Amino acid sequence: MPDLIDEVKDENQDSAGGNQDADQKPEESKDTDTPKTFSQEEVNEIVSKRLGETKAKTEEMISKKLQEAEAEWERKAKLTAEEKAKEESERRTSELAQKERDIAIRENRAEARDILAEKKISSELVDWVIDADLDITKSNIEKLEKVWNKAIEEGVNAKMVGKTPTDPQPDSTKQTDEKTSVKDLLYRKKG
Repeated sequence: MPDLIDEVKDENQDSAGGNQDADQKPEESKDTDTPKTFSQEEVNEIVSKRLGETKAKTEEMISKKLQEAEAEWERKAKLTAEEKAKEESERRTSELAQKERDIAIRENRAEARDILAEKKISSELVDWVIDADLDITKSNIEKLEKVWNKAIEEGVNAKMVGKTPTDPQPDSTKQTDEKTSVKDLLYRKKG
């Protein structure tokens, strides 16, 4: 829709500037880089078509929601006082259970972050292990720890694969032998 508005603004600026009459259609240019321009009638037609489609969808959605609300109202009107009270009680029970579940998940998330920190696993993974039941959360953490450690071990082993590093000084044994012999000579002279 913003693209259409920009096109309409451009068209209005062109026709206000006298570049093109609203009745004339733009000439086809050989350049494919220039955007297509629309006459005011074409823009009005495009806008009307899109507005009509949007209006039809909105009206259909509103009509459907009204029918659903009316059907629900009629259903509730037929209920007895006992049935209404029972239904209200079930709704409250359901809401309460959902709130309790949300609180349990929030508490377990905090516990899981602590456990992950102890095991030196990123706390960003807490959403992968969290559950409303703390035992399931702990079980998920244990499974994650096994996979995590295995992946780290495989990564380290993959980095260590290769040939053994060579000594950068191939004559290093000769140098130590020479140093030792010089020390021996000095020691012998003193002694």
